Amino acid sequence: MPRQVPLTTLLSWVWIAHTIEVDNAFEAIGFDRVGRHVRISFPIWTNGLRFIDDDGIAVDDLRARTRAACNIGGLERWGWISVGDASDRRREGFGSHRGVKGDTIVRPTRAGAYARRLWPRVLVGVEDRWRTRFGDDVIDALGELSHRVLTPFPWSPPEVNPSDGFRTHIVEGGYSEDTERPLVALLGQLLVALTLEHERQAEVSLPLGANLLRVIDSGVVRVRDLPALTGLSKEGVAMATGYLLRRNFATTEPERAIRLTPDGLDALDGYRHSAGLQEDEALRAALEAVCAQRGALAAGLTPPEGCWRGENPYLAQTKRLLTDPIGALPWHPVVLHRGGWPDAS
Repeated sequence: MPRQVPLTTLLSWVWIAHTIEVDNAFEAIGFDRVGRHVRISFPIWTNGLRFIDDDGIAVDDLRARTRAACNIGGLERWGWISVGDASDRRREGFGSHRGVKGDTIVRPTRAGAYARRLWPRVLVGVEDRWRTRFGDDVIDALGELSHRVLTPFPWSPPEVNPSDGFRTHIVEGGYSEDTERPLVALLGQLLVALTLEHERQAEVSLPLGANLLRVIDSGVVRVRDLPALTGLSKEGVAMATGYLLRRNFATTEPERAIRLTPDGLDALDGYRHSAGLQEDEALRAALEAVCAQRGALAAGLTPPEGCWRGENPYLAQTKRLLTDPIGALPWHPVVLHRGGWPDAS
């Protein structure tokens, strides 16, 4: 693995690949029970649905326990939770954040309760497959190194928003993690910690620097080519480029192309400098041991029959992932309000 690849990129590749495999497995197993519901990704469970038990939980308590803001309106609209009065099938503001307060109680629907039971089983199955494909020594080393995060960060990178340039925010809370954390949660917590460290003094967020600024660099790139070049969805790219243009980090060129302004190039230099400061030789070696086995990574990215990743307009990116996962995966996850997918789908 080239030395110029930042540690956060290696960690992102491994976490995103594991998350996509988890999402595919969840969809394959649960489709018959929840197939009619809008699909959601692993971060939506870790940073929300995981703590919404049958008795319900207040929104403020939920956020304090996960240390992340949860897309309450989306989960309600997609059929996974009920919000407020359990007898009110269609509350005012249904499917949005309107009327949701800190003491509002949220509860799982029947589909949500089933999903809460299924996710842990799926995680065990995927981690077992990783041990088979990559070897116990590699996975054990990766888990031990990732376990050093002591602060109870979210299990997945929180949802980011284009309004502030996709910066990562965590919610203050006193929840003490006392459960055994699966590998993908350890990786997610470490990625959150490194992202926050990077963004404390960075001019642009890590998702923007690692994905958009890096790809555009000093050249001129057609916007329609950015999804393939960054590994992000067309919708995610549209939000990201819109922010860059509004903040004068980029400007438009003929043929619907984009280039970085002097401010954008300065921000790119800042990203590269900050990313280069985060180093851990042992962790790098463990991550590289996974990333070097591209065939083993690709084996877990094949979508099950009927999965949305195997259908248009997402099929082209899935084929790129299966051909060269390291070349096609984003350099940092972009978890959006659209279901929590790590590649902004």
